[in-house]
Amino acid sequence: MELKGKIALVTGSSRGIGKAIAGELASEGCTLIVHGSRETDALCSSFEEVKKVSPESIMTTAELSKPVDIDKMFSQIKETFGGLDILVNNAAIQNPSPVLELKQEDWDRVLSVNLKAPFLCAQHAGRLMCAKKAGGKIINISSVHAYDARRNYAHYSSAKGALETLTKSLALELAEFNIQVNSIVAGAIATELTPTDRQDKFLISIPAGRIGTTEEIAHLVTFLSSNKCDYLTGASITVDGGLTLGFCASRPDL
Repeated sequence: MELKGKIALVTGSSRGIGKAIAGELASEGCTLIVHGSRETDALCSSFEEVKKVSPESIMTTAELSKPVDIDKMFSQIKETFGGLDILVNNAAIQNPSPVLELKQEDWDRVLSVNLKAPFLCAQHAGRLMCAKKAGGKIINISSVHAYDARRNYAHYSSAKGALETLTKSLALELAEFNIQVNSIVAGAIATELTPTDRQDKFLISIPAGRIGTTEEIAHLVTFLSSNKCDYLTGASITVDGGLTLGFCASRPDL
């Protein structure tokens, strides 16, 4: 994919989809900034795996609900690498709650991490990319919840829906600087946080008959990060095994 030497930040790369993305980009020759909200065993483990194939990679921590932490993270990136080529806005939180019981602080935190933080990270990254004058790639990891209302996910769905519009706005304004911005609309993906019983329920509504893998999302991120996608921007690519095609979409328990 001709990614050797590219500098890439993957937010929320301590586990799950983010870990898979960081690992694959590193294997393709990128130097990674492996990110987590705080230093944990999972973050350190992910970082050690990346360093095996990308020795120049670094680990950083930033609480994405705090703009000052985001500022510090990008200052570290600029000081260490001088710029950035690829940003993957992957970090997100859910915290499901019935809408009549949803606390304001939970609404604010989900919107802050899932929408405001991707905007701030894209803004910082865009400035670094423009200064480098070599273009860049910004990839937002979205969700089928952006288009399909689900019980207990009013805040999460609202954030992801807005993230889709933000992707297009960023793509429009950054195209002149040779910066492509796209989103991946993920369906049911198997991670260590996905309960087995939840997977079984989803299978009823997935025409492909299976849950997706983190590696399948990582493959697409790698493709979108490459120069093979220099003319693709403002796109939302759905990876859900056909979940959003309408098959059993009205089931109230999904």
